[in-house]
Amino acid sequence: MSPSIRFTRIISRTDQLAAQLQGLHFGSLQPAETTWRPAVNVYAHPDRLEVCVDLAGVRKQDITVDVEPRRLVIRGYREPPDCGSQRQSCGRILVMEIADGRFERILEFPVEVDTGRVEARQENGWLWIVLPRVRKEDEQ
Repeated sequence: MSPSIRFTRIISRTDQLAAQLQGLHFGSLQPAETTWRPAVNVYAHPDRLEVCVDLAGVRKQDITVDVEPRRLVIRGYREPPDCGSQRQSCGRILVMEIADGRFERILEFPVEVDTGRVEARQENGWLWIVLPRVRKEDEQ
């Protein structure tokens, strides 16, 4: 004879989701008036620095790049994600980790870059900035 199993409570999918959400921490949400900092990778080459900035969802016209001999400032604005639904709203927010609004990232470099030869391109959500180093003959 098999042991009998007694159900004291049947958990629905909604109950499971609610239980999972109780453990989430939303401390990383930022007030609407603050700026967020996009993630960057900086690669050093003998003749240049390359900066890759994670700017998924940011339109090219909403990005400003200012270059000084030893400093790079990237500013801009990202609209909140749009679910693309024909309905009035995307639904109730359960998790919100994608920052939107104004952003700024300032990078200081240990070497001088040639501000007149900087190149930038945006592809697949990445902003690539190529910063040629000042040539030795240009310093004299």
